Amino acid sequence: MKMNHFAILAVIAGLTASAALAAEPPAPVITNFHLNGVQKNLRFAPYPAAAAYTILSTTNLAQPFVANTNFSFSPYISSTNASGTNYGYEWRATNAAPKDEFYRVAVTPLASNALLTANVLNRLAYGPTPDELARVTAIGPQAFISEQLAPWTLTETAELADTNIATLGARMAAPNEVITTNHLRLPEFRAWHVLRAVNANRQLIEILLQFWENHFVTEFGKSYTWLNNNYSIDARRRFAAQMEYAENQRWRAALLNPTCTFYDLLKISAESPAMIIYLDTVASDGRTGRVANENYARELLELFCFGVDNGYDQNDITVMSRAWTGWRVEIVHPTNAFNPFAPQSPVTLDGTANTIRTNLYGVYAFNYQNTFHNISNKTVFPGKTVPARFGSPWAGTNYQLVLTNGSTTNGIQDGYQVIQHMANQPFTQEYISVKLCRLLVHDNFPNPTTLTNLAEYAYYDYTAPNLSPEAQLVRNCMMAWETNSPKGQVWKVLKVITDSELFRTHAAAQQKVKTPLEYLVSAVRALRSSTNGSGLNGSFTADTDGLAISGSNLSLEDGDSPLLRMGSMRLFDRDAPDGYPEDGPSWISAGTLTERIRWIQSYCIASGQTGHTGSTNDAGNSVCNPVQLLQAKLPAASWTNATAVADYFVNTLYPGEGAGNLQLFRDAAVNFLNTNDTNAPSAFSSLTVSSTANSTYDNRVRGMVSLLLTSQRFHEQ
Repeated sequence: MKMNHFAILAVIAGLTASAALAAEPPAPVITNFHLNGVQKNLRFAPYPAAAAYTILSTTNLAQPFVANTNFSFSPYISSTNASGTNYGYEWRATNAAPKDEFYRVAVTPLASNALLTANVLNRLAYGPTPDELARVTAIGPQAFISEQLAPWTLTETAELADTNIATLGARMAAPNEVITTNHLRLPEFRAWHVLRAVNANRQLIEILLQFWENHFVTEFGKSYTWLNNNYSIDARRRFAAQMEYAENQRWRAALLNPTCTFYDLLKISAESPAMIIYLDTVASDGRTGRVANENYARELLELFCFGVDNGYDQNDITVMSRAWTGWRVEIVHPTNAFNPFAPQSPVTLDGTANTIRTNLYGVYAFNYQNTFHNISNKTVFPGKTVPARFGSPWAGTNYQLVLTNGSTTNGIQDGYQVIQHMANQPFTQEYISVKLCRLLVHDNFPNPTTLTNLAEYAYYDYTAPNLSPEAQLVRNCMMAWETNSPKGQVWKVLKVITDSELFRTHAAAQQKVKTPLEYLVSAVRALRSSTNGSGLNGSFTADTDGLAISGSNLSLEDGDSPLLRMGSMRLFDRDAPDGYPEDGPSWISAGTLTERIRWIQSYCIASGQTGHTGSTNDAGNSVCNPVQLLQAKLPAASWTNATAVADYFVNTLYPGEGAGNLQLFRDAAVNFLNTNDTNAPSAFSSLTVSSTANSTYDNRVRGMVSLLLTSQRFHEQ
């Protein structure tokens, strides 16, 4: 099966971090006109999501411009350098024309519903499936938005679409369930997470679970190490995986509540054994003469709530750190899994008096130990008021917090009072709104700050008369947060974003680069259709076991993970507290793109054929059958029509682009279909239709699909 060199060149040359666009970009302008003999050549920058272009001309500027049908589209090479070949768009005409002729270009934009359909399927879901694209086109994108913003009204059928979800889910330990050798390790939990991303009807829930996991980041490896060497390696792996799973499932349950608040999610994170271990609260000692560990207080302010340099100083970190002393992790009897005041489990595994942790029967849970709590009164944010830039209703408000919980078991309330106080401060409202806007619109929302000498201060000055659309959207999110009861309702904030012009227009379209997880999951979804319409396991034209994306070696946490090779993305095991990057440039380099391309080419080779398995870059049990897909979607008369086949895949894989900008991709796909493995012409129409692995027809279609999946457009969303 021939590989597509065009795709590699186009991706490396063309994929960059997208610049934010206005809601309605300006019409294209001809930037270059030149003659090549009798051939006239026009060049202009493409209009985003263009359905069609029309060249207009006149010989007299006093007369109207009319369509000039003599021009045809043609690509040209704009530059060739070490990184590859960069192609451009050009319109050419060779007919005789008056000497003095004037030209304009007109654009027919992609229909607004078609553009919004692509936006919602790339933001509120892990990319479209062919079936979902057809469904959303039929019901309208607003209906899909409404579904995803009310996931509790959707019937989840993911476990019917892939029975491995239920099989793996049954092996996950609940917080009050004693770990056994039957329970999952991290690779299996990761696979379960990926399978839900591929199959879930509640796609936005899966997007948000990955977002909150990355925001309130924890590290499997830190928990594994803390469990010490007295446990077997296998037991430590299962304990540590259970801690990650437990917080994930609590977030899932919270998000299925229509009035879920940011405080609800923050509280889950604060109580999570994985978080208490990760940021060293587990060893923080507040007794007289001891210094509390500041790690959690610092990240709570810098990364989880306020943002860097936004409403606090080092003294606030130091004082706040004392509020978390006594918050620890202990092995308790399963009946006490949700009682933070429970004693260490009194039940031993062997019936002896040996009470070292590894001999105790129980579960690891959040445990408050008041003997380690700092009993002093604490004043956080002393005398601080909300800066003027916030405007009404926040500016000038004093947000000082005084903690006076003393030395009794009531000292646990110090921590709860801190997060209750911080959850709805304007700094938190702003910072979380900014991050959600980046998730759903584009990357170019700067971090807010209270440092008046930085440009970001003025950018988010909500009293200014001419706020940017981005700053206005952030303020609108903050108002939804502030004015609903209870405050901080996540779904209310998300609705503000999805109702905004920024989300619904060009400002969001293809403005983000997919993370490795988004790229691989979207590649499976892009070719995944239920051929009999049942949506049941085994009926799909593309599939994965999850492990082939997140890491298939169950004896290791990361050793063979495609996500690791595409940018060191270790699900549930990030070592830095800032989470994985949320902007495009961090994921894009020649090396990471090459790994993406290698995986896609392996994925598009038929299972069992050389190149699909047996190498370090194989796709393993991620498989696709594009011939089966096109046979289900196109009439038989079109199966050997190169243009019809190319059009189907181009339009399915790039639904937000518009036909006006897809000619390069369509031409490349058609040329590929009409070329054999030795790069000689070979009419696609003469081939015998077959989905048999390694047949000429099957190879030709698979190669063409690989070309499209590795092109620049598919890396964008």
